[in-house]
Amino acid sequence: MKSKIISTDKSRQEITRSIPGFPLTCYISRFSNETYDYIDWHWHVEFQLCIVTEGTVLWQIGPTQMIVASGDGIFINSQQVHRVQPYRCANASFFCADFRPDLFNGTADNTLSEDYVLPVLSNKSLPAKKISSEENIESELLDHLKAMSTIFDNKETCYEYELVGSIFLICGKLFPLISQGSGEIDTRDARLKEILVYIQSSYASPLSLDDIADHIGLSRGECCRYFKSQTGQTLFEYLIQYRINKSLALLTTTDKTIAQIAQAAGFSSQSYYTERFKATIGMTPTEYRKRSL
Repeated sequence: MKSKIISTDKSRQEITRSIPGFPLTCYISRFSNETYDYIDWHWHVEFQLCIVTEGTVLWQIGPTQMIVASGDGIFINSQQVHRVQPYRCANASFFCADFRPDLFNGTADNTLSEDYVLPVLSNKSLPAKKISSEENIESELLDHLKAMSTIFDNKETCYEYELVGSIFLICGKLFPLISQGSGEIDTRDARLKEILVYIQSSYASPLSLDDIADHIGLSRGECCRYFKSQTGQTLFEYLIQYRINKSLALLTTTDKTIAQIAQAAGFSSQSYYTERFKATIGMTPTEYRKRSL
């Protein structure tokens, strides 16, 4: 399985590419054999609004799973650790608008942020909210998201202002709806981020389960149980998957040997790398390299 490449800062928080001059970015994510199979665990300071445009998509926000069909959407709160993949379909896509909470700050004496934004940011029971086309108010929000997708595709003169205007229209209806609290559990757990950051920073080195557990101050058993409860994966499964995905770029963009790539990705031997690669990707590293040429 191939993961979408995400740019991150030193703390492993995602770096989003805003529209120049605006604290807003829009894009379309497409899952297919030609692009990627999933978007790995990540988080960002921005609020996120998405509408599924093809297929069905599964969002996992910590231990909470939300299945979103075509035509429906989802709101992801700031700093929520989440993972995304198609659900029971080969191809799926969604339009996404990310915007910083400080978009609403306004002037120093403005109470807009205090009245509407801070209650959402501080609502620990709201990691995310599914937006349904069957609900009247939520259907209106989805119509605005569809319009944003069209505006973004066309990029006519001053389209940036239209996009920002649409965000204000959406949030004018969304924030009062979600500030009341409709989520399931709090997933802004620093411990999960700490584990992910440690793995993503140290994957190329010899790394054991004991190393990870010691780093966050838990026993090996407690660490494994915690990670599985939050992500649905074992630490070992995630580490192997992460290493394999890191090796994909080396296979397609460098002339390194398979043995060199195995070492660079943190595997103890070429044979073990090949074994795990084939079990995950469905072919050997050499076959993958040849198909990518």
